[in-house]
Amino acid sequence: MNFTYKTLLLTVGLLGGSFVHASTAGVSLTNETIKGDVNLDMGPFGVNAGVTNDTETNSSSAHVGLTVQDSGGNGPLETGLGIRLNVIDADLNDDDNEFSVALSLGGWYRYTLQQANRLSIYGSLYYAPEVLSFSNLNHTYTYDFRLEYLTMRNARAYISYANTVIIYDDESRKEINKGFSVGATVDF
Repeated sequence: MNFTYKTLLLTVGLLGGSFVHASTAGVSLTNETIKGDVNLDMGPFGVNAGVTNDTETNSSSAHVGLTVQDSGGNGPLETGLGIRLNVIDADLNDDDNEFSVALSLGGWYRYTLQQANRLSIYGSLYYAPEVLSFSNLNHTYTYDFRLEYLTMRNARAYISYANTVIIYDDESRKEINKGFSVGATVDF
């Protein structure tokens, strides 16, 4: 293992042991797509990362982000606002793998139904305008809506509809991670 990876693992371990109150990891699947993400809850803010691989469109994406969040604990509504650095690897029509980078702004919410406190509705939206999109990217946006069921105290199963729309400088358009999926998240 080279020095960079060892340093990164040591840093994550130290920060994780010192500041992290709770963490969430999740995965969702379709026949063509796998999506995974992790959120490290550090009190009033969260550090998150995720990856997506879509075999139907031969595209992959990854993000790291920082979110200011209010998970209250006492009420039915949880929210977060933040930024994400996105890297997208899309196989475009010219058969070249094209990397694009964008800084997205957005947020998420979760509302737990009071009469059915195991059910919740989750939504997120992140948008990167042209001024925050680089290489051959004009703009991009990602949204995700879920109906979640609290299966255990620290686990949720869900049905999700998500889409990532990528608009390039030449006005071509690509959609990845589009459609319904099933997934689960675990708090630890």
